[in-house]
Amino acid sequence: KQWYQRRVAITAGRKVQHRYQNAHDNPLYALCEVRDGKVFATGDDEGVIKLWDLRKEEPIVMIQPEHDNFISSFSVDSTGSTLVAASGDGRLSVWNSRQRKLIARSDECDSELLTCDVVRTNSKVVCGDGEGVLNIFTWDNWGDISDRIPVQEEVSVDTVLCYSEDILVLGCMDGVIRATSLFPHKPLTHIGDHSDNSIEALCLSHDEEEILSIGHDYFVRAWSVEKLDEDIKKLSVEDSDKDSGDSEDNDDDDESDSSEDEQPKKKKLKHISSKEIKSNETADFFSDLA
Repeated sequence: KQWYQRRVAITAGRKVQHRYQNAHDNPLYALCEVRDGKVFATGDDEGVIKLWDLRKEEPIVMIQPEHDNFISSFSVDSTGSTLVAASGDGRLSVWNSRQRKLIARSDECDSELLTCDVVRTNSKVVCGDGEGVLNIFTWDNWGDISDRIPVQEEVSVDTVLCYSEDILVLGCMDGVIRATSLFPHKPLTHIGDHSDNSIEALCLSHDEEEILSIGHDYFVRAWSVEKLDEDIKKLSVEDSDKDSGDSEDNDDDDESDSSEDEQPKKKKLKHISSKEIKSNETADFFSDLA
């Protein structure tokens, strides 16, 4: 069993093209295609990351024991140049997949990182942790998280699917598939559940009309995105109404400022020196004697 878990198999359709036995010294935990269908990354139970290039005679092109605990998840940017890895040691590591070197490693988070995904057009990375929190990293500021969003207390977030720029679908330990808006943060509909069995993976169908999930109940389930799309439309309308209300308030403030500007200006008082005051008083005194 352990031997099987350390094996990597590359398939095309239903046929196995390559099989690499003893690909890792420890059981595999994560696998991710990096680019071109030829470059991919694997991570194991002891925190070792390997980068593979199937175009080369020796396919393993990088071996990095960067983490102290299992590699839980990988994600890549849209160009396939940057690979991010989440680990059970509570850290995120960032790699240049072309130069095969480490770019940065984050500080340790409060809990183990169980999943990660690149979102918002390569500007953020979202990581789900063992305490039911989304930890958000800002691109190029990898030292510490920039935001922290609680999802469900004491229910780990085991997998994340980026549905759209600001909408995430989360697979959690309690078997519930949740949707949430990222910016602004707002919980949306529950898409489905696996009857208290932890969700291991989520993906969008090729026609983008269903979300597929797999859990510890050994079933692959398909869920319609119709209810989720309805919630997204409602959220969009609420945001539009709020923006419209803010705009009207600003217009009222502008009108108030304008009315104040249009009020007649007070006539400026002429300054009279003390010498002029005394001269006028003397003139008034002699005029009374005339």
